[in-house]
Amino acid sequence: MLNEMRFGRLSQESIARFKSLSRPINDSDGLGATELFPRRDDVERSNNGRMSHLQTEQKDFVASDGGTIADPGQREKMLANFMAPKKLVLRVGAQVMLIKNMDEMLVNGSMGKILRFVDPALYGTDYDDVDGSGNAGKPKSERKKTATTKDMFMPVVEFSVPNRGRREALIMTETWKVELPSGEVQVSRTQVWYLFFGLCPRT
Repeated sequence: MLNEMRFGRLSQESIARFKSLSRPINDSDGLGATELFPRRDDVERSNNGRMSHLQTEQKDFVASDGGTIADPGQREKMLANFMAPKKLVLRVGAQVMLIKNMDEMLVNGSMGKILRFVDPALYGTDYDDVDGSGNAGKPKSERKKTATTKDMFMPVVEFSVPNRGRREALIMTETWKVELPSGEVQVSRTQVWYLFFGLCPRT
């Protein structure tokens, strides 16, 4: 069925099977349904459209690329095979999906929403808040400015977990790479661990 979707030639049997799955969506967990697209361009279009409806704090995450491949064309072709995008634009309230396992509970495909952005050094402390100024839950007399910069801020996501549970996690960066048996890294990309909302089948 996915191959038929990729080529835009759905059989009547596949169409009937998809239609048989039509039903009201239960979003009692506050998360919308994941959309399935045949092409990455379609995913980005949907993500950008949903992101544009959010008027919350935004942060851009630009990946750091490396590796020994020097030819720009070959390099970009190999990097395009990674699920992690070159630039990721995120907002508070955006629905996101992990694209790599973090542990036994938070795995590839886990869904959640961004609660805030925070300096990792302050996460879980009294100074863990949206703007990093240490004002969360403190009177003015106790407020303290920190020496952090906005480039250090990472997303905090509340995930939906089995048995209708919730789990909050600070999302850091991860590195995807193509490595030869000799240990030589041909290309690598370091980016935060998840994509926003859409899902594109690997081709």
